[in-house]
Amino acid sequence: MIFSLKLWAEDFSGAVQEKLLLPFAEIRTSQDFELEEMNYNWGTVIFTPKNFKNFPCQFKAGNLTPGGGISKLNNPALSSTITPFSTAKTDVSIITAGLPGISNYSKPVSYFAEIGYINRKKVFSESKINCFYNPQTDFPVFSGSQTFSIYKNCSVTTALTAGCFTYKENTFNSWFTTTDYYFHKGKHFCMNPQIFLEVPHFKTLFSAATYEDPYGEVFATYKTENKLSLGRYTLNLSLFLNEEENLLSANESLIKDTFQTKIGVQANYPVGKKRPVFLKTGFNAYSDLRLNQNNFKEHKFKLAAGAKISSLLYNFAFTGLANFTCDSSQRTFQTDFDSASFLFSNNWHFTKIVPGITAGISFIPENHYQSLTTTEKIGLSAVFCKNPKVTASSSFSFTQKDGVSTKQTANTSLTSSWKLKHLSLTGRINLRF
Repeated sequence: MIFSLKLWAEDFSGAVQEKLLLPFAEIRTSQDFELEEMNYNWGTVIFTPKNFKNFPCQFKAGNLTPGGGISKLNNPALSSTITPFSTAKTDVSIITAGLPGISNYSKPVSYFAEIGYINRKKVFSESKINCFYNPQTDFPVFSGSQTFSIYKNCSVTTALTAGCFTYKENTFNSWFTTTDYYFHKGKHFCMNPQIFLEVPHFKTLFSAATYEDPYGEVFATYKTENKLSLGRYTLNLSLFLNEEENLLSANESLIKDTFQTKIGVQANYPVGKKRPVFLKTGFNAYSDLRLNQNNFKEHKFKLAAGAKISSLLYNFAFTGLANFTCDSSQRTFQTDFDSASFLFSNNWHFTKIVPGITAGISFIPENHYQSLTTTEKIGLSAVFCKNPKVTASSSFSFTQKDGVSTKQTANTSLTSSWKLKHLSLTGRINLRF
């Protein structure tokens, strides 16, 4: 079977995952097989039963995926991905550890522990302390948070993620740069303090990711994420600032000197009287301005707009995205149009099946508009809402350059999930042509 698939499929992969859920634990194992190799991962979590809801504790082990506070230390900047309906993530980020999924087999074995306290009636309403340890990095990472209930629907949360992270030797150096990149391998201290305020209709988060560089100096980045909700309207504003060029982050990536902004507006209107139908419109803008003007720099801009109509039966959406690059030096300032894309999607919600369709087109000009690349994509999906639950999807992509076809791809996947009382089985097959 696998040999015959290899003859007409460019890529074939499949996976099976087993989950055993107990009153105080969950155990997962997954096996992924491709045409020439097979991978395996596992994970388990032990947690306190529901009777100990005021003192929740958990311990995880296996091929865990770290996130939350560690992700913010790895990359504190704003995400450059925008959609018309994306909103600011106004919440503190302490360390999280996800159990292995059915599609990720690259994580090493690691460990996570967390203890907490919850009592909504007290001023100190919620407390958390946790630790993530990966033996390959030599040092554990710690985080904690404390929520204070000031008044009804008003609260303040403080959080901190901190730890020592190793980095490898960097021998890159150039006469044409203003920063010395050479340093020996070692370790440096990184932390990210956060403060979050929530009042009716408004949320704001401020964080200052701080890093020790290989030469012993300490530098900080600053970020604020804000969300204002007034009736049908939502306003989001996020800002990020890093004044130090090529700041070394927790995962050894270099943070550029930049000032980033994200602003978005969404509105939700009820349409019709007989059936509940809602029209949602959105607009988002993103900018990435390089601060060091000693050399030639590029500034990035993105604009996204769209509309969505949703009801109990269907969900229709149309979005558009445009990308721009501004090249600046001491004497010139030129704006180039990078790309544009448009996407249509719709889902119909029936009792036993949810079919869906997506269609999109993108335009990428090159060589100052002398050449144009276009890509058309179409996707079909169906979800059968039974036990076992089956999800089938196919996508097709067609690319042309100056009107000449250059690439065609097709992807098909089938996922099935079967749930018993304490056992869940999931299987997945992917084909790429």
